[in-house]
Amino acid sequence: MNESELLNDFNGKLAVLSKLIKSWDLIQQSSTSKFDKLVEKILNNLYEGQSSVKIRRIIENELSITYGLYKTEFDADKLTNEIMAWWSE
Repeated sequence: MNESELLNDFNGKLAVLSKLIKSWDLIQQSSTSKFDKLVEKILNNLYEGQSSVKIRRIIENELSITYGLYKTEFDADKLTNEIMAWWSE
C-alpha cells in the first residue's frame, strides 16, 4: 500500500470505530466527535499491534480520566471485546 492508500484505510477505520464507540451511548446526547481522542488512541494502538489488555487499559483510563465516567458506568471488558472483534474482521 502506498501512503495515500494507508491514509484512506486509516480514515475509514477511524470513522467505523467512531461509530462503534458512539453506539455505546456512554454519554447521552454527545456528538460523534466527543470521543475523537479515544478513537485515535485506540486505533493507533491497534495498528501498532497492541494486545487486548492494552486496549482495555486505554478504554478504562480514557473513559475515567478524560471523560469523567466511573468504572461502574461501563464494562471495559465488553467494550474491548467488541473492538477486538471488529478489528479482526
